[in-house]
Amino acid sequence: MLKAIIVDDEAPARDELAYLLGKESGVEVVGEADGGAAAVTLAAQVKPDVVFLDIEMRGMNGLETARVLRGVVPKALVVFATAYDSYALQAFELGVVDYLLKPFEEERVHLTAKRLQNYRPEEWKEANQRLDAELERSRVRVNKLAVEKDGKIVLIQYDELVCAQAQGKSVTVLTANSEYAYNGSLGELEQRLRATTAMRVHKSFLVNLDKVSEVVPWFKGTYWLRLTGRPELEIPVSKSQIKELKEALGLC
Repeated sequence: MLKAIIVDDEAPARDELAYLLGKESGVEVVGEADGGAAAVTLAAQVKPDVVFLDIEMRGMNGLETARVLRGVVPKALVVFATAYDSYALQAFELGVVDYLLKPFEEERVHLTAKRLQNYRPEEWKEANQRLDAELERSRVRVNKLAVEKDGKIVLIQYDELVCAQAQGKSVTVLTANSEYAYNGSLGELEQRLRATTAMRVHKSFLVNLDKVSEVVPWFKGTYWLRLTGRPELEIPVSKSQIKELKEALGLC
């Protein structure tokens, strides 16, 4: 029995694929995620054998999510799902085991499920090696973040970011001189900036550690951060993040 998770930011698509996979005796859907960051968290928890991954998602797209997932669940196979033939062709060229076109067809899902079950261990390993190699080769290393202001898409340098705040379902990115909307969750932004000096210090805040000007002790061992470029702000630090923050700033 193969454990599978479904990752798609559209609930109807997740529901349809879960229904069709539910007819397969050799595949069990053990979870669903509506975005890249949620997929990473879910995969770390359930350790799936297969990830059915939508390519076009807000925030982290499918290829970006696949890169992170390969480090979290390196043995899992990826099956890309997409509404676009060009992406399906790209998925095939990437060396993934299979791809599914939307709208999903029962017979196509059935064939994919059977192919997954019949994969030999060496084929499984080779497919993941091809995917890893292509994901690394095709990685675009641009140190800019796409944000929105006044209906326009703006690209800011990573080091311009002072902090980001989640308020409900919206995320605001702050630089020294402006504020922008980020089209994704704070968790997705954290994953996108994982190779930078950005750190999630609180469930609602991510800060650029290079912009920290003061670490202010507070009540019962808690702390607040003051930031260069945004002196009016005081950012709380979760108790669970204090040790990691101190280590990053060399305060231990």
